[in-house]
Amino acid sequence: MSNNYFCFKQFAVVQDNASMKVGTDGVLLGAWCGCVGARRVLDVGTGTGLIAIMAAQRSEAQVAAVEIDSNACIDAITNIDNCPWADRIELFNLSVQEFAADCQDRFDLIVSNPPFFCNSLKAPSTGRALARHDDTLPVADLFSCAVRLLTDNGRLSVIIPADRLDDYDSEAALHGLRPVRREMVRPNPNMPFHRAMVEYGYGDSFSTDEIISIETEEHGVYSPEYIALTRDFYLKF
Repeated sequence: MSNNYFCFKQFAVVQDNASMKVGTDGVLLGAWCGCVGARRVLDVGTGTGLIAIMAAQRSEAQVAAVEIDSNACIDAITNIDNCPWADRIELFNLSVQEFAADCQDRFDLIVSNPPFFCNSLKAPSTGRALARHDDTLPVADLFSCAVRLLTDNGRLSVIIPADRLDDYDSEAALHGLRPVRREMVRPNPNMPFHRAMVEYGYGDSFSTDEIISIETEEHGVYSPEYIALTRDFYLKF
C-alpha cells in the first residue's frame, strides 16, 4: 500500500494533496463519535474527508464537511465522490467561522479532529501548519461556532491531546457546554493516556471515563476493544 492511498473495507482515501494523512486519531474519532441516529452531521476540518465519510457509513445523516485548505479539498472531493454515500455528503472549502456565519442549518453532531498545537514550532509546510496548529481555529472559535450551529440536543465531538483537556473543558463551560461522554486513549495498558475523545453537550456531565488501549501489552497486537471499535473500517480486522 502506497503512502498516498489508504483502503478501508467500504471506501478508499487518496491523500496526495492533503498535508495530514490518514492516521489513528481520525479513525478513532470517526468510529467513536455519536453519529448514529443523527439527521445532520458537520465535520470541521475534514482534510481528506475521512471522518465525514465514516459518519455517512455509520448513519443515515446528511453530512457537511468543511475544510479551509484548498489542496486538502482536492483529495476530499475525490474521496467523497467515489464513496458509496456521496449523495449525502457536501464539501465546503471554507473556514468554519465563515461557514457558521452564513449557515442556516443546525446539526445534531459536530465532529472535529482539530488543529491542537499551540505556541509550538510550526511545520515548514503551510498546509501542514494549518492542519496542526490552532492559529486558524482557536479553541474559543471552535466552541463559539459549535454553539451557533448545534441543535438544542446536539453534541460537539473531538479528539485532543490528553494534556489539553482542561483547556477544552474550560472553554466548553464558558459556552454553556459540558463533557457528556469521554474516552481516554493510550498506546497500550502500560503507557499514559495521550489522547482524549470527548463529546460536549447541554446534558449532564459524564460520570465515568471510558478507556481504550490501542495495543495489548504485547507490541504489535491490537487490543480487543480497539478491534471492536474499528472493525467496520480496517481491512486487517
